[in-house]
Amino acid sequence: KRFSTLDITRTALLLAAALILSWVESVLPFQIPVPGVKLGLANIVTLFVLYEFSFPVALLFGLLRALLSSLFLGRLSGLAFSLCGTVLSVCGMALLKKCRCFSSLGVSAAGAVLHGVGQLAAASFLLSPGVWMTLPLMGLSSVFCGVITWIPLRILTRYSGVLRTKKYKNLKKE
Repeated sequence: KRFSTLDITRTALLLAAALILSWVESVLPFQIPVPGVKLGLANIVTLFVLYEFSFPVALLFGLLRALLSSLFLGRLSGLAFSLCGTVLSVCGMALLKKCRCFSSLGVSAAGAVLHGVGQLAAASFLLSPGVWMTLPLMGLSSVFCGVITWIPLRILTRYSGVLRTKKYKNLKKE
């Protein structure tokens, strides 16, 4: 499928929204007491892109989001962790979505867990294999975060069809 100018524009706006959510999350005083676990507000947008577009678009979107948020927030030291988590997460979510054995809630929770596993894999390779000791606690925290981020995703996907006007549908055909 060819990507229209409108699709590119929508994706760019969604990327900007994801970067803003990453920044908001970085300044929120709310912290999860497990090392390496964040709420993952920007993952709402990544999962939305997976459902609205396709796996390749979502993977590229996730990689760009990880790279740009690391650059904008000054966290280049965590780029390897973010990229590994993003690749594993988006690939896993796409597989679960495709097999249709999980709802979007399950896909969101699994994506959060897989992101944590990808980060642990990078940390194991770069730092120490001992980081795998945190997997059970990280897994539970990630499921919680995946469920929390699913709520706005559900609202967004429910109303995304309403947001598309007749004019949008006509532009999409061009």
